[in-house]
Amino acid sequence: MRAAVRILLVDDEPLALRRLEQLLGGMRDVAICGSATGCDEAIKATLRERPDVVLLDIRMRDGSGFDYLAQLPDDIAPAIIFVTAFDSHAVEAFTHNALDYVLKPIEVGRLGVALDRARRALQDRDAAKTTDELHEIIANLREKIREDAASPFESEFWIRKNVTGFVRVPVADIRWVAADDDYVRIWTGEKSYLLRSTLSDLQAKLDPDVFIRIHRSTIVRRSIVTEFKRDGDGMFACLAGGEKLRVGRVYAKSLRAELTRFER
Repeated sequence: MRAAVRILLVDDEPLALRRLEQLLGGMRDVAICGSATGCDEAIKATLRERPDVVLLDIRMRDGSGFDYLAQLPDDIAPAIIFVTAFDSHAVEAFTHNALDYVLKPIEVGRLGVALDRARRALQDRDAAKTTDELHEIIANLREKIREDAASPFESEFWIRKNVTGFVRVPVADIRWVAADDDYVRIWTGEKSYLLRSTLSDLQAKLDPDVFIRIHRSTIVRRSIVTEFKRDGDGMFACLAGGEKLRVGRVYAKSLRAELTRFER
């Protein structure tokens, strides 16, 4: 029988902690050794419990998951699995490193894969080497965040391609986005990608000077709209590539108000 992997949960949302506890409760060979809702509390719990694995949120009330990693003593290096709603910086960093991440909403299968990887890493590990890797990741992340600090909007998305990989989609390549059940479909020329998100959440990550919402289920890049025209009983946005996207009635009113500005 394998020894249980001791796991510390770090998330500032009580519902997220409860969800993790429920998922882990159905798994064998794991044991929750504690939980924390912030950086300071997480550091204290780590020093006290010496967990094998930390399931770590990115953003918390008193800092970030990166701040927690920066405060880890050199002789403590648990396997870190980031748990994030979606953060392109974290996904980019962990795509190129041995550590792992799980995107919210958490899927039990994906969490199991991450824990299996952590278990294998724990079987043959070098704490000093792991800590050096952590420090390198933190430095890379902070440099990337400094580069992007001028804009609050995303410059790229990392989208799950399959169980083992992600594909990078620069925002500069996005033409339009459409709601697709529990996902959004991102169109870049001839290709499209499914991202698990709501359209409203994605819209908040896009520059409104670059993208405009024309329907409750559609966002489009402003620069590729060649005209808005009425056809039959509705209004449509005509795109440079020949596509015609329906404009919702509510959004048509705000569009008219915006376009009328330029007539004055």
